[in-house]
Amino acid sequence: MKLTYRKALNRGWEPVLYHTDNGTRAAAILKRGRKWMEIMWADGSKKRVQLAEERYMRPMTSKRG
Repeated sequence: MKLTYRKALNRGWEPVLYHTDNGTRAAAILKRGRKWMEIMWADGSKKRVQLAEERYMRPMTSKRG
């Protein structure tokens, strides 16, 4: 499944822009725990990252308003 901004919002996820070493990537935060959170990249792959990584994320906003 390709992840888009609207799909993430409709499913109740939080779309974010994640600043990595290889540039900025679009992702969505699926769920948060006490120490870890699960994110999904725009290509559909999932990854588990620590909550401290949230400092490299900023909320994505729609360009269409």
